[in-house]
Amino acid sequence: MGPPLRKLTIVCPREIEAALADALDAVEPPLPGYTIIEAHGRGGALQPASAVERVRGALRTSMFILVLAQDRIESVTEAVRIACPRPQISYWMEPVEDFGRLIDA
Repeated sequence: MGPPLRKLTIVCPREIEAALADALDAVEPPLPGYTIIEAHGRGGALQPASAVERVRGALRTSMFILVLAQDRIESVTEAVRIACPRPQISYWMEPVEDFGRLIDA
Protein backbone atom coordinates (compact mmCIF):
# COMPACT_ATOMS: atom_id res chain seq x y z
CA MET A 1 0.00 0.00 0.00
CA GLY A 2 1.38 3.42 -0.97
CA PRO A 3 1.32 6.71 0.89
CA PRO A 4 -2.05 8.17 1.92
CA LEU A 5 -3.88 9.99 -0.87
CA ARG A 6 -5.45 13.44 -0.65
CA LYS A 7 -7.77 15.33 -2.94
CA LEU A 8 -6.39 18.83 -3.44
CA THR A 9 -8.94 21.37 -4.67
CA ILE A 10 -7.70 24.76 -5.89
CA VAL A 11 -10.16 27.51 -6.83
CA CYS A 12 -9.34 30.73 -8.68
CA PRO A 13 -11.13 33.42 -10.71
CA ARG A 14 -11.62 32.20 -14.27
CA GLU A 15 -9.40 34.91 -15.74
CA ILE A 16 -6.32 33.38 -14.09
CA GLU A 17 -7.16 29.75 -14.94
CA ALA A 18 -4.47 29.58 -17.65
CA ALA A 19 -1.77 30.93 -15.32
CA LEU A 20 -2.68 28.40 -12.64
CA ALA A 21 -2.74 25.55 -15.20
CA ASP A 22 0.71 26.63 -16.42
CA ALA A 23 1.98 26.57 -12.83
CA LEU A 24 0.63 23.05 -12.30
CA ASP A 25 2.01 21.87 -15.65
CA ALA A 26 5.48 23.06 -14.62
CA VAL A 27 5.54 21.10 -11.33
CA GLU A 28 8.39 18.58 -11.09
CA PRO A 29 8.10 15.68 -10.97
CA PRO A 30 5.11 15.98 -13.32
CA LEU A 31 1.65 15.60 -11.84
CA PRO A 32 -0.32 12.46 -12.75
CA GLY A 33 -3.15 14.68 -14.04
CA TYR A 34 -5.90 16.99 -12.88
CA THR A 35 -9.41 18.08 -13.73
CA ILE A 36 -10.61 21.66 -14.29
CA ILE A 37 -14.28 22.46 -13.68
CA GLU A 38 -15.97 25.78 -14.44
CA ALA A 39 -17.81 26.97 -11.33
CA HIS A 40 -19.40 30.03 -9.74
CA GLY A 41 -18.45 31.41 -6.34
CA ARG A 42 -21.06 33.15 -4.19
CA GLY A 43 -20.91 34.83 -0.81
CA GLY A 44 -20.44 38.12 0.96
CA ALA A 45 -16.64 37.96 0.87
CA LEU A 46 -16.49 37.65 -2.92
CA GLN A 47 -16.12 40.74 -5.09
CA PRO A 48 -17.40 40.06 -8.63
CA ALA A 49 -15.24 41.88 -11.16
CA SER A 50 -17.25 41.98 -14.37
CA ALA A 51 -20.66 43.52 -15.06
CA VAL A 52 -22.08 40.05 -15.76
CA GLU A 53 -20.75 38.78 -12.42
CA ARG A 54 -22.27 41.75 -10.59
CA VAL A 55 -25.67 41.15 -12.23
CA ARG A 56 -25.57 37.42 -11.45
CA GLY A 57 -24.13 37.97 -7.98
CA ALA A 58 -21.55 35.25 -8.56
CA LEU A 59 -17.87 35.19 -9.43
CA ARG A 60 -16.87 33.00 -12.39
CA THR A 61 -14.29 30.56 -11.04
CA SER A 62 -12.25 27.56 -12.09
CA MET A 63 -11.87 24.57 -9.79
CA PHE A 64 -8.80 22.35 -10.17
CA ILE A 65 -9.08 18.87 -8.66
CA LEU A 66 -6.00 16.71 -8.10
CA VAL A 67 -5.56 13.37 -6.33
CA LEU A 68 -2.03 13.14 -4.98
CA ALA A 69 0.08 11.37 -2.42
CA GLN A 70 -0.11 13.35 0.80
CA ASP A 71 3.64 14.01 0.73
CA ARG A 72 3.33 15.95 -2.57
CA ILE A 73 0.66 18.44 -1.45
CA GLU A 74 3.03 20.93 0.17
CA SER A 75 5.41 21.06 -2.80
CA VAL A 76 2.51 21.50 -5.25
CA THR A 77 0.86 24.32 -3.28
CA GLU A 78 4.26 26.01 -2.84
CA ALA A 79 4.95 25.78 -6.59
CA VAL A 80 1.59 27.45 -7.27
CA ARG A 81 2.30 30.13 -4.63
CA ILE A 82 5.62 30.97 -6.30
CA ALA A 83 4.51 30.78 -9.95
CA CYS A 84 1.06 32.31 -9.55
CA PRO A 85 1.08 34.56 -6.42
CA ARG A 86 -2.49 35.85 -6.28
CA PRO A 87 -4.63 36.34 -3.16
CA GLN A 88 -7.77 35.16 -4.99
CA ILE A 89 -6.54 31.54 -5.12
CA SER A 90 -7.87 29.29 -2.37
CA TYR A 91 -7.37 25.59 -1.70
CA TRP A 92 -8.40 22.76 0.58
CA MET A 93 -7.56 19.09 1.06
CA GLU A 94 -9.68 16.03 1.75
CA PRO A 95 -8.69 12.43 2.48
CA VAL A 96 -9.18 9.91 -0.33
CA GLU A 97 -10.26 6.47 0.88
CA ASP A 98 -9.66 4.72 -2.44
CA PHE A 99 -8.65 5.58 -6.00
CA GLY A 100 -8.56 3.51 -9.16
CA ARG A 101 -10.09 2.75 -12.54
CA LEU A 102 -13.42 1.00 -12.96
CA ILE A 103 -11.93 -1.18 -15.71
CA ASP A 104 -8.21 -1.93 -16.02
CA ALA A 105 -6.69 -1.20 -19.42
